[in-house]
Order: sequence, then structure tokens, then C-alpha cells
Amino acid sequence: MQAKVIEILTSLAGTRIEAEDKARKALAAEAADMTKGLTSYSIRSAMEKTADAMPWRLLMEDQGDGEQITVFLKLRKRLTSQLINTTSSSSSCTIVNEQDRLKWDGVRRFLQDTDYLVSALEAAERAAEEPAPAPEPEPAKSVPARRPTPAQRKALELIAQGGVTRSQFSLRGRERISSDNGTIYADTFDVLLREGWVTLDSSKSLFQGQPIGLTEAGRAHLSA
Repeated sequence: MQAKVIEILTSLAGTRIEAEDKARKALAAEAADMTKGLTSYSIRSAMEKTADAMPWRLLMEDQGDGEQITVFLKLRKRLTSQLINTTSSSSSCTIVNEQDRLKWDGVRRFLQDTDYLVSALEAAERAAEEPAPAPEPEPAKSVPARRPTPAQRKALELIAQGGVTRSQFSLRGRERISSDNGTIYADTFDVLLREGWVTLDSSKSLFQGQPIGLTEAGRAHLSA
């Protein structure tokens, strides 16, 4: 469950940060055109997207400080406390007041968008505390050893060279297998993982890139 939550958080963060980048670039392009005036739409859009992305940027920046789920829960707790204890800006400048309002709107949306993830984590924790019934032993079955196809063997060779990661940078984007030495398709990687020929370090986020390595079973196919 934790790995899935981290994956969702990474995708959401990528979406919010990409939206901020797009809005900022649109405002910069408008500002650079000296033949036209600045519109409130572009300014407000950039302010809104920046406010929406702020909590997600904090989440990504804090990833190096500890375990990712713990960092996420601590950030939610800190932002909730700030939201409760902070009063609205009363500056004489309306832009400052609007910026402050958008900031806390962005915090509220972050808390609302991630509330269901906290519920899922709590449910998984409760389920883990409940003793599971002892499974009935199944008779051993003789399963013939499966060998990789040429494409799968080529992927194993690329992974053996090192530097292969799985990543995803947006909610709508597909997962990518990155390798400096050749192409590994996501469908091929899924088979390698299912067969137990490769390992995936899911302690890293998809935003950072999850390292991929070979298991002993995977190496055995290369030496065969």
C-alpha cells in the first residue's frame, strides 16, 4: 500500500508542478511582448498554479529527510496546523491579500486531494495488525522452468550493465524504463518482474526514478 501511495503522490506532484511551469511560461511570454499589455488572466493563472504547486514542492524537497510516507504525513500535519492558526492577510495592497488567499486555498486543496490516501494507509495499518488465518499447505507442483524470449534476454543484458530505472513524471504520463544502453519496453519489464528475474527498488519514488537490478535467477539466464 505504501508503495502505491508514493506512486500516486509522485504523479500528483508532477501534474501540479508541470501546471505551474506552464502558467509561468505563459506569463513570461506575455510580459516579453512589448506590443501588448499584461492581462489579469495570465497573472492570476500563474499565481493560482504557483499556490497549488507549493505544498507539492515542499513534499518533493523534503524527500531526502526520511521515509517518504512519514515525510508526507508530517507535512500534512504541519500545513493543517498552519492553516488553523493563520489569519488572513490584511495588507493595504490587494495583490498581497489575494496572493495570501490563493496560498491557503492551495494548502486546502492539497489536504483535500490527499485525505483519501491517509484513510487508505490507516486501513492498511489496521489490516496488518489483525492476525491472518494460517493458509492450508498446498501440494508441491512441478513447474517447468521458463526461459526468456530473445527480447527479454536482451532486456536482461541491458539491466546487467546498470543504470536502468523506472520513472513517471506526470499523472497522465506512462511509466518509462530508462537505460543509457538501449530500449527496454514497459511491457517487457513487467514480464521480467513477474518472473522474478529483476528487482525494483520501490523505496525510491517514481519522480526520482526507481533503480532496477537483476536477481540471481535473472543472472542465471545470462550465463546459460
